[in-house]
Amino acid sequence: MVETMRAVEINRFAERQHHWHSPVMADVVTRFLIRPTTDVIVDCTVGTAGHALEMLNKASEKSILIGIDMDESALAIASARLRQYGDRVVLKRGNFARLSQLLGPYSGKVGAVLIDCGISKLQIVTSDRGFSFDREGRLDMRFDTGAGMTAEDVLNSISFRKLKELLSSFGEARAVAVARAILKRRDSGRLATTLDLASAVKAVVKRQQAKSLARVFLAIRAYVNHELENLKQAVDSLKDVLNRGGRACIITYHSAEDAIVKTAFRKYSGRCVCPPGTLVCNCGRVEVFRLLTRKPLTPSADEIATNPSARSAKVRVVEKM
Repeated sequence: MVETMRAVEINRFAERQHHWHSPVMADVVTRFLIRPTTDVIVDCTVGTAGHALEMLNKASEKSILIGIDMDESALAIASARLRQYGDRVVLKRGNFARLSQLLGPYSGKVGAVLIDCGISKLQIVTSDRGFSFDREGRLDMRFDTGAGMTAEDVLNSISFRKLKELLSSFGEARAVAVARAILKRRDSGRLATTLDLASAVKAVVKRQQAKSLARVFLAIRAYVNHELENLKQAVDSLKDVLNRGGRACIITYHSAEDAIVKTAFRKYSGRCVCPPGTLVCNCGRVEVFRLLTRKPLTPSADEIATNPSARSAKVRVVEKM
């Protein structure tokens, strides 16, 4: 029954997607990444192919795109939307933390890499995936529904201290009270759905509930999917997968993600990232990148007005020397 409901929601999404799907800062992504010499393009989070379509539309007819994603449902839609490009598109199911291995013979020959750290609307509107705090569904939150612990598994085993630290690290000011409320609900046997989790948060957060709910769901989702660890591994591998002159563009949506990207890009552009006061540099800096964005680029007011999900996006770009 659950699989049938999911299939219906996915089909509805696929039918309507072209009317409202808006890849974040697509003009910036294509302007930096797609050049006449760009032959191998890698979209590490291809999702339902929003950015992939934009890049292929601007790229040379000789270019190919390798699209990677952990979500089987998203890859099915991406495959359908990119069918017109035939064998110029290769889709792979996998974790971009293993980028070098996934690219195989293309590693070291890539001209453009995109990592969009956001989740797709497909994942939000498919209620049983558990990503939305205003849709009732299972507490799953996995990108790859066939592997790892679900959000329910995590919340049934996590300690108060760990949950408090997790929520706090993602900016939740009332982390202590929210963590207590979640575990109290768990201990009473009433923590099985997304609305159960949302109710626990609402019980202690009376003002700006939507912001707290977004932070809590984001923190748990990131923990379930090891998002920060995976991002760090992927960013570290860029120096190996890009060819000389190849570019990487990363879109982040919160400070923890942006800090990982900023630190790695500085380190690999030859800048010291040791803590202040360190007498001898030991951060392993090496000059292999040229920073193309000294400060992160952000969406225009017009884009935010038409696509509110872009409001917290930050874009950083580097070029391999």
